[in-house]
Amino acid sequence: MLDTVIRTLQAADRVLVITHEQPDGDAIGTALALTHVLTALGKSVTPVCVDPVPIPFRFLPGIEQLRHDCLFGNFDLVVVVDCGDLRRTGFPDRLKSLSQLGKTIVNIDHHQRNDLHKVAELNYVDYAASSAAELVYPLLQGLGVTMTSPVATCLLTGLYSDTGGFKHSNTSPTVLRQAAALVAAGASLSTIKQHIACYRSVASLKLWGVALARARFHGPLKLVYSVITLEDFGACQATPDDLDGCVNLLNCTPEAKATLLVSEPLLGRIRASLRTEDDGVDVGALAQLFGGGGLRKAAGFSFPGHVRRRGAQWLVELGGTTVTLPAYQPARGILPIAPFLPIN
Repeated sequence: MLDTVIRTLQAADRVLVITHEQPDGDAIGTALALTHVLTALGKSVTPVCVDPVPIPFRFLPGIEQLRHDCLFGNFDLVVVVDCGDLRRTGFPDRLKSLSQLGKTIVNIDHHQRNDLHKVAELNYVDYAASSAAELVYPLLQGLGVTMTSPVATCLLTGLYSDTGGFKHSNTSPTVLRQAAALVAAGASLSTIKQHIACYRSVASLKLWGVALARARFHGPLKLVYSVITLEDFGACQATPDDLDGCVNLLNCTPEAKATLLVSEPLLGRIRASLRTEDDGVDVGALAQLFGGGGLRKAAGFSFPGHVRRRGAQWLVELGGTTVTLPAYQPARGILPIAPFLPIN
C-alpha cells in the first residue's frame, strides 16, 4: 500500500490535505510535512483544518499556509491524515460527494476503527503505529525529497505529541529511530518541547490546579477522574485549549488503570478525555460506545449536557437523565487538599 500511495502522490498535480478538527501536534505536523514535501515536488498543495490551530503549535514552519475551508472541486487528489473517522474531518458530506464522483481520496491514519475506508480509494492505515507522523516518515522517504529542517520539525512534533513527549508505551524502537534521524536533519527537540510541554499561561495553570484538586479515585474501577465546569473556565479566564494535556498529568497515579477528565468547555456541551497506560485497557473502545473514538490508550468523546456540583457530588445532566459521579476519594500520589479548589 505504501508504494501505491507514493505513486499516487507523484502523479497528482493539485493536492488537498485535510486533518482533523480540534487539531493536535500530530495532525498539524503531518499535514504540514506533507505540504512541504509535495510543494518541493512541484505540486499545488492546500492544507486544511476546520478548526483554529492551538497556540502551542503555531510555531510550526508553514503554519501560515493552513486554511479552514476551500473549494474541494479544485483538486485532483485529496489526502486525509490522522482523522480517525469521517466526521472528524469536519467535511463528511463533501468527502462523501467527492467519493461518489470518483475523486481519489487517500486515507493515512493510525486510529482504531477508522471508517474513512468507506470513502477512500487508498487506505494507508496501521493501528500499531504511534502516530500519523510515524506513517508519513517512510512515505516522504519514498518520495525521494531531501529531509529539510522544516519537514523534520513538523514530523518530530507529530511523534512528540502522540507519544506524550516519548513517555507513553507507544514509544517504540521505530519511533526513536525516526526521532533521531529527524533531529539529525535539523529538528530541534528542545524547541518543540518548549512550545508544547512548557507552554502554560497563568489561566492554564489555574485551571489545571482546579482539575488536580478535584481529582478523585474510584476503587472498584481503578479510575482517576476529575471535573471542570463552564464556570471554572470563566473564573480562570481560560479557554478550552488551556485544558489540553491536563488529563495526561492526571494519568500518573500508580494504582489507577485509567483516567477520565470531564469538562464543559462550551455551554451545554460536555467533553470527556480518557487516558491509560495499562495494556489491558482499551479507552478507544470505551469512547466509541459514546460516539467518540481515538486510540487504545488515548481517546475522547463529547455529548450535549451540563456538569454541576451538589455538595460533595458531581452531577452530569444528559437531557432528562442525571448521572452522579462517585463521592470524593483521593488517590495516592494526588494531594487530597480539597474536593474543589476555591478561586479568588
